[in-house]
Amino acid sequence: MIRSTLRLLVDPGPTVGAALPVRWGGAVLLLLGRLWLAWPFATAGWHRVFTWDSQAFLFTDVHPVPFLPAVIAAPLTTGAEIVLSLLLALGLAGRVGAAGLAVMSAVLFLVIGRTPEGIENGIAIAAEQIPWIMVGLVLFLTGPGLLSLDAALRGLWRRLLDPVLTAR
Repeated sequence: MIRSTLRLLVDPGPTVGAALPVRWGGAVLLLLGRLWLAWPFATAGWHRVFTWDSQAFLFTDVHPVPFLPAVIAAPLTTGAEIVLSLLLALGLAGRVGAAGLAVMSAVLFLVIGRTPEGIENGIAIAAEQIPWIMVGLVLFLTGPGLLSLDAALRGLWRRLLDPVLTAR
């Protein structure tokens, strides 16, 4: 169970074994999708790091996270934006990064954007967050593709294990 779950989380997806045009075309599209989704979260996270003094105000008055005090929501959100976007951009545990950013987008759109402060400040932007959710789900379902660290590690893992498996 644990092994199959870990294998799914670092699996680059079905395009790796596809025909050559699909493999490389899919790899480029998945890479572009990963970078497109990771960019706004990475920039928002790093912006928060460099303007940390204003985070209490933002998470209290502009876009509060229901049921989480600002002192917890600010570092949790900032860390998640930076780490998940990095994982997704690199394609390292790419499904984890994609799922995490899709969930963050959904929470932003469906929960935070529906608070009185979120409505007042126009936090829920369907034209922005729904595509993020959809691309995150596609990347979670397909995997990060051939141009990812997951694919490189999978190839390395197979080369290391092949001699062991064929010796049995």
